[in-house]
Amino acid sequence: MKVEVQPIYEKGKSARAKERVALPKYRGTLRVREERVHELGRIATVAAVLSDTDGAESPVLPALHDACLLYVNGSQLRIRGFELVGDAQYGQTWEVRVA
Repeated sequence: MKVEVQPIYEKGKSARAKERVALPKYRGTLRVREERVHELGRIATVAAVLSDTDGAESPVLPALHDACLLYVNGSQLRIRGFELVGDAQYGQTWEVRVA
């Protein structure tokens, strides 16, 4: 499904509501599925936002691992998980709006 995503955290630190408005929003296709994640050595539920503008799927922002749907309200969703950035794991929550 086509979505617009607003990350709430940056490297695990929460942005205030006023600051969040200025943060970039990402558009693409939302995909949630179980995948083998070699960095974790196990299968995890992974949420990804992908761009398919060039015909090949490419990630728009870091994927959420152990993704959990927190709520759905009309065309709005909230998904929580953690990002793998280099050797670090950062908690992240996405506010998602279905296009």
